[in-house]
Amino acid sequence: MDLTLLLLSIASVVIAAVTAALLVVVLRHLGRHRRELAALKATTERLDGRPGPAASGDAAGGGASTADAAGPDGDVAEAGTSDAIGRVAVVLNPSKFARTDAFRRTVTEAVERLEDAETVFYETSIDDPGRGQTEQAVAEGADLVLAAGGDGTVRMVASVLAGTDTRMGIIPAGTGNLLARNVDVPLEDPSAAVVAALTGEDRWVDVGWLRVGDSVRAVRAAERQIFLVIAGFGADAEMIGYTDPRMKKRIGWIAYVFGGIRTVLGRSVDVVVQLPDESRYALKARTVLLGNVGRLPGGLVLMPDATIDNGQLEVVVAGWRGAAGFSQVAAQVVNPRLRPRIGAKLSTMERYLTTGIRVTTTKPQPVQLDGDTDVEATHLVATVDPGVLRLRVPSGTRAGTR
Repeated sequence: MDLTLLLLSIASVVIAAVTAALLVVVLRHLGRHRRELAALKATTERLDGRPGPAASGDAAGGGASTADAAGPDGDVAEAGTSDAIGRVAVVLNPSKFARTDAFRRTVTEAVERLEDAETVFYETSIDDPGRGQTEQAVAEGADLVLAAGGDGTVRMVASVLAGTDTRMGIIPAGTGNLLARNVDVPLEDPSAAVVAALTGEDRWVDVGWLRVGDSVRAVRAAERQIFLVIAGFGADAEMIGYTDPRMKKRIGWIAYVFGGIRTVLGRSVDVVVQLPDESRYALKARTVLLGNVGRLPGGLVLMPDATIDNGQLEVVVAGWRGAAGFSQVAAQVVNPRLRPRIGAKLSTMERYLTTGIRVTTTKPQPVQLDGDTDVEATHLVATVDPGVLRLRVPSGTRAGTR
């Protein structure tokens, strides 16, 4: 009997590995197709051009712009009517670029083609991954701050700009580039990303805040940390920790699939979920996900109700037993209407749409914020701050929004 169980376990792992490999092939083709379409769209927009200096000057001098009228309620400014941009700051993570000098030239030339603006670069470091540079950029009068790097750099820049009027743009250069994907910022062309930031629209978007610790008192005293995409507690953070950084550089976000295989056979733990209305739920969970937006690489939508301007977080609490249970969870992610057959339920998945959540477990779990792993914790408190970040997005996009 023990041998049979062992063989079944091995077979489950092999099936999971084969499934992951097939998924990689499919998603790579989908991702390549989406990148080609995005690049074509960006090229078309650049060829179409934008209003000339006279038109821009008239719009700026004709009273309050739509961007001025927009506030932290998700309103969008019309393209070409935002405030004048005289100084563009680029918070640059040099580890994401093989040649930073070439990248600097590309960005500077793109800005000069569209604006009479100065471009200033601020490089991040291991000791300061973006907060200090963003604070300096704002203090020196930046009208627009571009985060050039991965989701970690984007998160650090946003942590300073949230709650201010300073605009933020993204030049994606990381592995996942999750926020950029969710608001349709061009992923493969830095020049196109700059064009999107300069000619696009202001969108006042939500941010999530997370505090963690090993007790209620520790959570109260903890410094809150920002997330813009998804924060995770449990297997999600384990997957990121298991992923080989060298593989990430070689094959990009698909490396996370291989990191995820190691989390399939882990055990669920007891968690208690508490919502703002004081309702409490005792659940078995392998992972708890808190989503501000829900689209993942490859076009996969993990959280269909998570939008960046609805003032709420979508929470997914998922538990499973073995590879078969994990396959049930994966199937529900692909098709949320799908439910396991009676008598074969090896997984659970609960979803909540909420303005805040408290999660407690007796066994410490790893934590991640937008792909950056943090400490292990037993207590987690998350809230959403509605419409506090002035984000530049491509004109006309409704991706990631209501």
